[in-house]
Amino acid sequence: MTNDFTFKLIFFGVLILLYFIVYFLSKFIINIELKKKKTNRISNARTYKTITRRGEKYDYEFPLNPNIDGFWNRLFAKLFDYGVYLSFFYIIDRLLTEINSQPYLIAFFALFIINPIFESLTGRTFGKYVFGMRVIDDFGENPTFLTSFIKNLLQLFSIVFLILSSSTIYEDEIFFHNKRTFTYTIWNKDIGKILTELNN
Repeated sequence: MTNDFTFKLIFFGVLILLYFIVYFLSKFIINIELKKKKTNRISNARTYKTITRRGEKYDYEFPLNPNIDGFWNRLFAKLFDYGVYLSFFYIIDRLLTEINSQPYLIAFFALFIINPIFESLTGRTFGKYVFGMRVIDDFGENPTFLTSFIKNLLQLFSIVFLILSSSTIYEDEIFFHNKRTFTYTIWNKDIGKILTELNN
């Protein structure tokens, strides 16, 4: 009983340490990535909305934030990705009967290793394609592999902490990986509108 508790304590401590290492390194790495480009940035852009109050119209300025707010949309896309990878690795595991390859675990980590490749090349994963979403960086382009990898790694920590906290983490905190890496998960159909607002 004591050994089990000690193991869990050490595991949680190592997890916290790794999280802070990735968290602080991410700021340094992302700043280097952002300096490679000199074009307009979404984080500096503004959008304007006209609101009518008591018959009078008022123009308000807001920061441009194209992120999809819905938690469940993103979750379903991630689960779809997991299903694709699980199916693939499960078939491989069945073909290699003499090797127990733990397809469930491999598929989980594939989400955070393979997805950055797809996001850097196309801006989309299997799930994002099916659900009509994509990922863009602060310049409205596909994120680099390094940026996407850090985003997915931070997201992995978010999911682990969400599970350990019994789902008490707020949705805004779940999406902090986007804020930290200056990436945006958007509806694919909105990319033209976002680029237009970015260049105005």
